[in-house]
Amino acid sequence: MNIKKLKILALFGILLVFCALSPVAAEERMLIPSWDSHLHYLDFTQKTDGFPALVKQMDAIGIEAAVIFGMPIVKMWSESDPIRPDYYLDTDARAYYYSATDFILAQELLQQPEKVRKRFYPFISGINPLDRNAAEYIETVLRLYPGFWRGIGELMSRHDDLTAFAYGEPPRADHPALMEVYRIAAKHGLPVLIHHNISSAWKREPIYLHEMERALAANPGTIFIWAHAGISRRVEVPSLRKELVRILETYPNLNIDLSWVVYDTIVKDTESFTGWIALIERFPDRFLLGSDTVGHWTNYPNELTKYNVLLNKLTPETAKKFACDNIRRLLRIDK
Repeated sequence: MNIKKLKILALFGILLVFCALSPVAAEERMLIPSWDSHLHYLDFTQKTDGFPALVKQMDAIGIEAAVIFGMPIVKMWSESDPIRPDYYLDTDARAYYYSATDFILAQELLQQPEKVRKRFYPFISGINPLDRNAAEYIETVLRLYPGFWRGIGELMSRHDDLTAFAYGEPPRADHPALMEVYRIAAKHGLPVLIHHNISSAWKREPIYLHEMERALAANPGTIFIWAHAGISRRVEVPSLRKELVRILETYPNLNIDLSWVVYDTIVKDTESFTGWIALIERFPDRFLLGSDTVGHWTNYPNELTKYNVLLNKLTPETAKKFACDNIRRLLRIDK
């Protein structure tokens, strides 16, 4: 074997070692033990891959536990649809609020072995945000499953295309029906997870922020978790971080989950990434890690391990709070 071939083989060996030690290999698991604070067990047609497959994926990447809920909106399969939709954007058919999602989740979770059940913290989500009967519905579900529910949400308030598809008027965070829900949540000590867009898909100003602030101001005894930091698909507000600083300083009952499309906003460029790191470090007790995975688990690992880039830049103390301690505190779980 000539010297040139030996050099090529040596270089190939070095590359193999480098790949084995690269961040890509390391990021197949979470950098530190983590919790998923935003997980839908069911999709928009109330289908799921089930708990055994979910637990397997959680174990594979180091997710210890998860806040879990159903899907409060169902996508219709209209007679005019050429396909059966799985996702709310698949067709132009309408969507409707669906309370049975809570019962599906409860029955399936209660059938799991205890070692599985104790890893999940179910939230009541089957709520029509326009119906003033919603608070009474929550009381009923709490009574039917005593000691089972650990929170309320994900409540669907303003949600761009999904709002347009859903029957009824556009929901808002300060709707009278939801104001009653917040009071019930405070009464029972349950945190509330809400999706409420800070703006529309075409405006770059936070035109809907005042609705969220009214809810926060009127319910200081309610713990709020704002999904995706108030943004959504195609919702871009240049002043987002500035607004978050102001409202986090103003409302101590507000927490932010980082899940779904907010990741793309965080890592879009160096300025954004460093700005978000600084924001989380400024409010280390207020941010939560989430996947926002919807009923199917094929891509579940990536939806969480991608946040390793964030965990790697945060101080160890803040990273631990973001990954698990903050959601544990909100759920009142003893260490």
